[in-house]
Amino acid sequence: MTASLSFTGERFTPEARGAIWYEHWHRYCVALPAVAGKRVLDAACGEGYGSWLLAGAAAEVVGVDIDDAAIAHAAGRYAARSNLRFVSGSCDALPFDDASVDRVISFETIEHLSNQTAMLAEFRRVLAPGGALILSSPNKVVYSGESGNENQFHVRELDRGELETMLAARFPQQHWYGQRALAHSLLWREGGTGSRGAELIALVDDRVEVQNVPAPAMYFVVVCGGARAELPELPALSIFDDGALSLYRDYERALLAEKRLFWDEVDARKIAEARLAELVVAVNDLASSREREEAVSLRAVSLDAELERMQKALSQVSGALSQVSGAFDETAARLAYRESWRGWSRWPLGRARRLFRGRGG
Repeated sequence: MTASLSFTGERFTPEARGAIWYEHWHRYCVALPAVAGKRVLDAACGEGYGSWLLAGAAAEVVGVDIDDAAIAHAAGRYAARSNLRFVSGSCDALPFDDASVDRVISFETIEHLSNQTAMLAEFRRVLAPGGALILSSPNKVVYSGESGNENQFHVRELDRGELETMLAARFPQQHWYGQRALAHSLLWREGGTGSRGAELIALVDDRVEVQNVPAPAMYFVVVCGGARAELPELPALSIFDDGALSLYRDYERALLAEKRLFWDEVDARKIAEARLAELVVAVNDLASSREREEAVSLRAVSLDAELERMQKALSQVSGALSQVSGAFDETAARLAYRESWRGWSRWPLGRARRLFRGRGG
Protein backbone atom coordinates (compact mmCIF):
# COMPACT_ATOMS: atom_id res chain seq x y z
CA MET A 1 0.00 0.00 0.00
CA THR A 2 1.27 3.46 -0.94
CA ALA A 3 2.38 5.54 2.05
CA SER A 4 0.36 8.65 2.80
CA LEU A 5 1.65 12.14 2.00
CA SER A 6 2.71 14.28 4.93
CA PHE A 7 0.22 17.00 5.78
CA THR A 8 2.01 20.36 5.47
CA GLY A 9 -1.00 22.66 5.29
CA GLU A 10 -0.49 23.36 1.58
CA ARG A 11 -2.79 20.58 0.42
CA PHE A 12 -5.33 18.34 2.11
CA THR A 13 -4.60 14.69 2.75
CA PRO A 14 -7.38 12.23 3.60
CA GLU A 15 -5.57 11.19 6.80
CA ALA A 16 -6.17 14.67 8.26
CA ARG A 17 -9.18 14.90 10.55
CA GLY A 18 -11.47 17.57 11.92
CA ALA A 19 -13.38 20.29 10.09
CA ILE A 20 -10.93 20.31 7.16
CA TRP A 21 -11.83 16.66 6.43
CA TYR A 22 -15.54 17.52 6.28
CA GLU A 23 -14.99 20.59 4.11
CA HIS A 24 -12.90 18.87 1.44
CA TRP A 25 -14.80 15.61 1.17
CA HIS A 26 -18.19 17.38 1.20
CA ARG A 27 -17.31 19.39 -1.89
CA TYR A 28 -16.38 16.31 -3.91
CA CYS A 29 -19.36 14.32 -2.65
CA VAL A 30 -21.86 17.01 -3.56
CA ALA A 31 -20.33 17.27 -7.07
CA LEU A 32 -20.72 13.56 -7.86
CA PRO A 33 -24.12 13.80 -9.58
CA ALA A 34 -22.83 16.68 -11.71
CA VAL A 35 -19.99 14.56 -13.18
CA ALA A 36 -21.92 11.37 -13.86
CA GLY A 37 -20.92 10.07 -17.32
CA LYS A 38 -18.79 13.17 -18.04
CA ARG A 39 -15.18 13.85 -18.98
CA VAL A 40 -13.73 15.52 -15.92
CA LEU A 41 -10.61 17.52 -15.15
CA ASP A 42 -9.72 17.75 -11.44
CA ALA A 43 -7.49 20.83 -11.41
CA ALA A 44 -4.91 20.94 -8.60
CA CYS A 45 -5.84 17.41 -7.61
CA GLY A 46 -3.14 17.22 -4.93
CA GLU A 47 -3.06 13.83 -3.17
CA GLY A 48 -5.64 12.46 -5.65
CA TYR A 49 -8.41 11.41 -3.24
CA GLY A 50 -11.00 13.67 -4.94
CA SER A 51 -10.13 12.48 -8.44
CA TRP A 52 -10.53 8.91 -7.21
CA LEU A 53 -13.99 9.68 -5.80
CA LEU A 54 -15.13 11.45 -9.00
CA ALA A 55 -13.94 8.52 -11.11
CA GLY A 56 -16.55 6.38 -9.43
CA ALA A 57 -19.27 8.32 -11.30
CA ALA A 58 -17.56 9.99 -14.27
CA ALA A 59 -16.76 8.50 -17.68
CA GLU A 60 -13.11 9.52 -17.25
CA VAL A 61 -11.14 11.71 -14.87
CA VAL A 62 -7.73 13.28 -15.22
CA GLY A 63 -6.08 14.89 -12.23
CA VAL A 64 -3.50 17.60 -12.79
CA ASP A 65 -1.13 19.17 -10.26
CA ILE A 66 2.07 21.19 -10.39
CA ASP A 67 3.67 19.06 -7.67
CA ASP A 68 5.41 16.07 -9.30
CA ALA A 69 5.67 14.24 -5.96
CA ALA A 70 1.92 14.53 -5.40
CA ILE A 71 1.22 13.24 -8.91
CA ALA A 72 3.55 10.27 -8.43
CA HIS A 73 1.85 9.48 -5.14
CA ALA A 74 -1.66 9.74 -6.63
CA ALA A 75 -0.75 7.57 -9.64
CA GLY A 76 0.53 4.87 -7.29
CA ARG A 77 -2.20 5.01 -4.68
CA TYR A 78 -5.22 5.23 -7.00
CA ALA A 79 -4.08 3.14 -9.95
CA ALA A 80 -6.91 0.63 -9.56
CA ARG A 81 -9.43 2.69 -11.54
CA SER A 82 -8.81 2.43 -15.26
CA ASN A 83 -10.78 5.61 -16.06
CA LEU A 84 -8.46 7.70 -13.84
CA ARG A 85 -5.05 9.15 -14.71
CA PHE A 86 -2.79 11.83 -13.28
CA VAL A 87 -0.70 14.41 -15.16
CA SER A 88 1.87 16.97 -14.02
CA GLY A 89 1.05 20.50 -15.10
CA SER A 90 0.17 24.03 -14.06
CA CYS A 91 -3.40 25.28 -13.87
CA ASP A 92 -2.50 28.45 -15.74
CA ALA A 93 -0.96 26.44 -18.61
CA LEU A 94 -2.92 23.20 -18.87
CA PRO A 95 -1.47 20.39 -21.07
CA PHE A 96 -4.85 19.58 -22.66
CA ASP A 97 -6.64 20.32 -25.92
CA ASP A 98 -9.37 22.91 -26.34
CA ALA A 99 -12.91 21.77 -25.46
CA SER A 100 -11.60 18.40 -24.26
CA VAL A 101 -13.55 18.10 -20.97
CA ASP A 102 -17.15 18.53 -19.83
CA ARG A 103 -16.47 19.48 -16.20
CA VAL A 104 -13.61 21.26 -14.51
CA ILE A 105 -13.46 20.76 -10.77
CA SER A 106 -11.26 23.30 -9.01
CA PHE A 107 -11.57 23.20 -5.25
CA GLU A 108 -9.42 25.56 -3.17
CA THR A 109 -7.06 26.39 -6.02
CA ILE A 110 -7.53 29.98 -7.12
CA GLU A 111 -6.20 31.50 -3.89
CA HIS A 112 -2.86 29.67 -4.38
CA LEU A 113 -2.12 31.34 -7.74
CA SER A 114 -0.91 34.83 -8.50
CA ASN A 115 -2.10 34.70 -12.14
CA GLN A 116 -5.74 33.91 -11.38
CA THR A 117 -7.18 35.28 -14.62
CA ALA A 118 -4.85 33.03 -16.63
CA MET A 119 -6.10 30.02 -14.70
CA LEU A 120 -9.74 30.89 -15.43
CA ALA A 121 -8.88 31.46 -19.09
CA GLU A 122 -7.35 27.97 -19.24
CA PHE A 123 -10.43 26.45 -17.63
CA ARG A 124 -12.64 28.13 -20.21
CA ARG A 125 -10.38 26.97 -23.02
CA VAL A 126 -10.44 23.25 -22.16
CA LEU A 127 -14.18 23.19 -21.39
CA ALA A 128 -16.60 22.11 -24.08
CA PRO A 129 -19.15 24.81 -25.04
CA GLY A 130 -21.83 23.25 -22.86
CA GLY A 131 -19.41 22.38 -20.08
CA ALA A 132 -19.32 23.83 -16.55
CA LEU A 133 -16.76 24.79 -13.95
CA ILE A 134 -17.40 23.90 -10.30
CA LEU A 135 -15.05 26.01 -8.22
CA SER A 136 -14.57 26.74 -4.54
CA SER A 137 -12.72 29.63 -2.95
CA PRO A 138 -12.29 30.82 0.64
CA ASN A 139 -14.34 33.90 1.48
CA LYS A 140 -11.65 36.41 2.47
CA VAL A 141 -14.05 38.37 4.69
CA VAL A 142 -14.70 35.34 6.89
CA TYR A 143 -11.74 33.02 6.30
CA SER A 144 -8.95 35.47 7.16
CA GLY A 145 -10.98 38.44 8.37
CA GLU A 146 -13.53 37.13 10.86
CA SER A 147 -11.67 33.99 11.91
CA GLY A 148 -8.16 35.42 11.75
CA ASN A 149 -6.73 32.54 9.69
CA GLU A 150 -3.38 33.27 8.07
CA ASN A 151 -2.55 30.63 5.49
CA GLN A 152 1.03 31.04 4.30
CA PHE A 153 0.25 29.13 1.12
CA HIS A 154 -2.47 31.53 -0.01
CA VAL A 155 -1.20 34.09 -2.52
CA ARG A 156 -4.42 36.07 -2.93
CA GLU A 157 -7.78 35.48 -1.30
CA LEU A 158 -10.96 36.99 -2.77
CA ASP A 159 -14.19 38.32 -1.35
CA ARG A 160 -17.49 37.62 -3.07
CA GLY A 161 -17.44 40.73 -5.27
CA GLU A 162 -13.90 40.14 -6.47
CA LEU A 163 -14.55 36.50 -7.30
CA GLU A 164 -17.85 37.25 -9.03
CA THR A 165 -16.27 39.94 -11.21
CA MET A 166 -13.32 37.71 -12.12
CA LEU A 167 -15.61 34.82 -13.09
CA ALA A 168 -18.09 36.94 -15.03
CA ALA A 169 -15.60 37.73 -17.79
CA ARG A 170 -15.61 34.09 -18.97
CA PHE A 171 -18.44 32.43 -17.05
CA PRO A 172 -21.49 34.71 -17.16
CA GLN A 173 -23.82 32.02 -15.82
CA GLN A 174 -23.30 31.45 -12.12
CA HIS A 175 -25.00 29.51 -9.33
CA TRP A 176 -23.60 30.39 -5.90
CA TYR A 177 -23.49 28.22 -2.79
CA GLY A 178 -22.01 28.80 0.61
CA GLN A 179 -20.13 26.27 2.71
CA ARG A 180 -19.04 26.19 6.32
CA ALA A 181 -18.58 23.54 9.01
CA LEU A 182 -21.11 24.36 11.72
CA ALA A 183 -22.73 22.86 14.79
CA HIS A 184 -26.51 22.67 14.53
CA SER A 185 -29.36 20.66 15.90
CA LEU A 186 -30.96 18.83 12.98
CA LEU A 187 -34.61 17.80 12.93
CA TRP A 188 -36.06 15.81 10.04
CA ARG A 189 -39.23 13.99 9.10
CA GLU A 190 -38.95 10.24 8.89
CA GLY A 191 -40.53 8.38 5.97
CA GLY A 192 -40.31 11.09 3.35
CA THR A 193 -40.79 14.83 2.95
CA GLY A 194 -43.85 16.85 3.89
CA SER A 195 -45.29 20.03 2.46
CA ARG A 196 -42.81 22.22 4.32
CA GLY A 197 -39.34 22.46 2.88
CA ALA A 198 -36.05 23.06 4.64
CA GLU A 199 -36.12 25.70 7.34
CA LEU A 200 -33.28 27.43 9.12
CA ILE A 201 -34.25 28.87 12.49
CA ALA A 202 -32.19 30.54 15.20
CA LEU A 203 -32.91 31.83 18.68
CA VAL A 204 -31.32 35.29 18.77
CA ASP A 205 -31.71 37.49 21.88
CA ASP A 206 -34.84 35.56 22.93
CA ARG A 207 -36.32 35.99 19.44
CA VAL A 208 -36.95 33.14 17.03
CA GLU A 209 -35.68 34.13 13.59
CA VAL A 210 -36.10 32.27 10.31
CA GLN A 211 -32.83 32.76 8.44
CA ASN A 212 -31.95 32.52 4.77
CA VAL A 213 -28.52 30.98 5.37
CA PRO A 214 -27.09 29.08 8.34
CA ALA A 215 -24.14 31.45 8.72
CA PRO A 216 -21.78 33.65 6.68
CA ALA A 217 -20.00 31.38 4.19
CA MET A 218 -16.44 30.35 4.99
CA TYR A 219 -16.11 29.14 1.37
CA PHE A 220 -17.94 29.93 -1.82
CA VAL A 221 -18.79 27.07 -4.19
CA VAL A 222 -19.72 28.38 -7.63
CA VAL A 223 -21.12 26.39 -10.53
CA CYS A 224 -20.53 28.49 -13.62
CA GLY A 225 -20.25 28.29 -17.38
CA GLY A 226 -20.44 30.12 -20.65
CA ALA A 227 -23.56 31.39 -22.34
CA ARG A 228 -24.38 27.97 -23.81
CA ALA A 229 -23.53 25.95 -20.69
CA GLU A 230 -26.09 23.73 -19.04
CA LEU A 231 -25.29 24.26 -15.39
CA PRO A 232 -25.83 21.32 -13.06
CA GLU A 233 -27.78 21.98 -9.90
CA LEU A 234 -26.32 21.31 -6.49
CA PRO A 235 -28.72 20.67 -3.59
CA ALA A 236 -30.30 23.72 -2.00
CA LEU A 237 -29.11 22.31 1.34
CA SER A 238 -26.58 19.51 1.69
CA ILE A 239 -25.70 18.08 5.11
CA PHE A 240 -22.55 15.98 5.21
CA ASP A 241 -21.08 13.58 7.76
CA ASP A 242 -18.73 10.60 7.82
CA GLY A 243 -21.44 8.32 9.22
CA ALA A 244 -19.79 8.31 12.64
CA LEU A 245 -20.43 11.91 13.76
CA SER A 246 -16.65 12.29 14.10
CA LEU A 247 -16.60 16.08 14.05
CA TYR A 248 -19.11 16.29 16.88
CA ARG A 249 -17.31 13.48 18.72
CA ASP A 250 -14.14 15.57 18.49
CA TYR A 251 -16.04 18.45 20.03
CA GLU A 252 -17.37 16.21 22.80
CA ARG A 253 -13.89 14.87 23.54
CA ALA A 254 -12.45 18.38 23.61
CA LEU A 255 -15.27 19.54 25.87
CA LEU A 256 -14.76 16.55 28.18
CA ALA A 257 -11.03 17.21 28.31
CA GLU A 258 -11.75 20.85 29.11
CA LYS A 259 -14.12 19.82 31.90
CA ARG A 260 -11.53 17.42 33.29
CA LEU A 261 -8.93 20.16 33.17
CA PHE A 262 -11.33 22.49 34.97
CA TRP A 263 -12.00 20.00 37.75
CA ASP A 264 -8.33 19.16 37.98
CA GLU A 265 -7.69 22.86 38.47
CA VAL A 266 -10.47 23.01 41.08
CA ASP A 267 -8.94 20.05 42.94
CA ALA A 268 -5.48 21.57 42.67
CA ARG A 269 -6.86 24.85 44.01
CA LYS A 270 -8.50 23.06 46.95
CA ILE A 271 -5.25 21.28 47.73
CA ALA A 272 -3.36 24.57 47.47
CA GLU A 273 -5.89 26.31 49.73
CA ALA A 274 -5.63 23.50 52.32
CA ARG A 275 -1.86 23.67 52.18
CA LEU A 276 -2.03 27.45 52.54
CA ALA A 277 -4.26 27.05 55.61
CA GLU A 278 -1.72 24.62 57.07
CA LEU A 279 1.06 27.09 56.37
CA VAL A 280 -0.90 29.91 58.03
CA VAL A 281 -1.36 27.77 61.15
CA ALA A 282 2.32 26.84 61.10
CA VAL A 283 3.34 30.48 60.70
CA ASN A 284 1.03 31.50 63.55
CA ASP A 285 2.45 28.71 65.74
CA LEU A 286 5.95 29.80 64.84
CA ALA A 287 5.08 33.39 65.67
CA SER A 288 3.64 32.29 69.02
CA SER A 289 6.72 30.18 69.66
CA ARG A 290 8.94 33.11 68.85
CA GLU A 291 6.90 35.33 71.12
CA ARG A 292 7.30 32.75 73.89
CA GLU A 293 10.99 32.51 73.18
CA GLU A 294 11.31 36.28 73.26
CA ALA A 295 9.34 36.41 76.53
CA VAL A 296 11.53 33.68 78.06
CA SER A 297 14.61 35.45 76.80
CA LEU A 298 13.47 38.74 78.34
CA ARG A 299 12.60 36.94 81.60
CA ALA A 300 16.01 35.30 81.62
CA VAL A 301 17.69 38.68 81.15
CA SER A 302 15.56 40.07 83.98
CA LEU A 303 16.44 37.10 86.22
CA ASP A 304 20.10 37.46 85.36
CA ALA A 305 19.98 41.13 86.37
CA GLU A 306 18.09 40.29 89.54
CA LEU A 307 20.58 37.53 90.36
CA GLU A 308 23.42 39.97 89.83
CA ARG A 309 21.77 42.45 92.21
CA MET A 310 21.19 39.69 94.74
CA GLN A 311 24.80 38.59 94.44
CA LYS A 312 25.94 42.16 95.04
CA ALA A 313 23.59 42.49 98.03
CA LEU A 314 24.78 39.13 99.33
CA SER A 315 28.34 40.26 98.97
CA GLN A 316 27.54 43.40 100.93
CA VAL A 317 25.72 41.39 103.62
CA SER A 318 28.61 38.94 103.71
CA GLY A 319 31.02 41.86 104.29
CA ALA A 320 28.86 43.32 107.04
CA LEU A 321 28.41 39.89 108.54
CA SER A 322 32.16 39.40 108.49
CA GLN A 323 32.64 42.69 110.35
CA VAL A 324 29.93 41.76 112.86
CA SER A 325 31.43 38.33 113.21
CA GLY A 326 34.86 39.89 113.88
CA ALA A 327 33.45 42.21 116.52
CA PHE A 328 31.49 39.34 118.03
CA ASP A 329 34.60 37.21 118.17
CA GLU A 330 36.52 40.05 119.86
CA THR A 331 33.76 40.60 122.44
CA ALA A 332 33.46 36.91 123.04
CA ALA A 333 37.19 36.73 123.59
CA ARG A 334 37.06 39.55 126.09
CA LEU A 335 34.20 37.98 127.96
CA ALA A 336 36.01 34.71 128.03
CA TYR A 337 39.15 36.39 129.39
CA ARG A 338 37.21 38.10 132.06
CA GLU A 339 35.67 34.89 133.14
CA SER A 340 39.07 33.26 133.40
CA TRP A 341 41.05 33.37 136.77
CA ARG A 342 43.53 35.77 135.27
CA GLY A 343 40.75 38.07 134.23
CA TRP A 344 39.16 38.01 137.60
CA SER A 345 42.44 38.60 139.29
CA ARG A 346 43.39 41.52 137.12
CA TRP A 347 39.96 43.09 136.75
CA PRO A 348 39.94 44.93 140.18
CA LEU A 349 43.45 46.29 139.59
CA GLY A 350 42.48 47.49 136.14
CA ARG A 351 39.35 49.07 137.51
CA ALA A 352 41.39 50.93 140.27
CA ARG A 353 43.80 52.20 137.62
CA ARG A 354 41.05 53.66 135.54
CA LEU A 355 39.44 55.38 138.53
CA PHE A 356 42.79 56.82 139.66
CA ARG A 357 43.49 58.25 136.20
CA GLY A 358 40.11 59.78 136.25
CA ARG A 359 40.71 61.72 139.45
CA GLY A 360 44.16 62.80 138.63
CA GLY A 361 43.28 64.04 135.28
